[in-house]
Amino acid sequence: MTETYRWSNNFFACIMLLIVAFSVIGCGPPKYTDYKDFLKSPRPIVAGKPYVIEPPDSLVVIAPSAPEIHNVSLSVRSDGYVTLHLIGDIFAAGKTPTQLGAEIEEKILKYYQDVTVQVQLGRSNSKFYYMYGETSAGPKGFTGKDSVLHAVLSSGLPSTSWPSKAVLIRPNERSELVRRMSIDLKRMIETGDLKHNAVIEEGDILWVPINPFAMVGRVVQNLLSPVDPVLQAYTAPGNTSSRVDRAYDDNNNNNR
Repeated sequence: MTETYRWSNNFFACIMLLIVAFSVIGCGPPKYTDYKDFLKSPRPIVAGKPYVIEPPDSLVVIAPSAPEIHNVSLSVRSDGYVTLHLIGDIFAAGKTPTQLGAEIEEKILKYYQDVTVQVQLGRSNSKFYYMYGETSAGPKGFTGKDSVLHAVLSSGLPSTSWPSKAVLIRPNERSELVRRMSIDLKRMIETGDLKHNAVIEEGDILWVPINPFAMVGRVVQNLLSPVDPVLQAYTAPGNTSSRVDRAYDDNNNNNR
């Protein structure tokens, strides 16, 4: 009786959730309108921020007149330093490649009269944007040219997603100011309307929510999961009895 009562309560809760889901389909997440913080005309090809070195980036030093350091690859350590022959440890984190190159050049002039030093980014290992929600969630390597459409199509949109209610979120470095822009990905993909196809910046978060039907389905599944063993217990004896009856009939047929 207790299990039956619990099952009826769960079933009633499922019905109520379905009613709620139908009522919120037209609502969903609020519409965010910080468009001026994301969209520029003409749309830039790449993100506009200077590249700042951080661990564990990989760097290459170019200094043809200083063979000891020319074409040397450097890995930024967790403490932010790199180690270079003749110079020793140099703090690289927080600097642009141009700034670091100028600092190395100043130090190497103790050994050479005329030398020009450049620092190139070998591989960016420290910069990410983030996908969240009903998509292939997680950090994604930042290249500086990723757009919203590229990010979404690379990560995928399962049937449980709600692409017309996506949101691009941009916190500042200290998370003191957060900007949000609502994006109708469904319209963007189906019509080719790219007016909201912003270039993603480092640290951006692209959120694709779950649609109401999928959300209710998951809640119903969670509600019914404790009941499944009870239902199986009720059906198992019947299934076992049927198998025994079939075995008995087969045995009689063989004896004939």
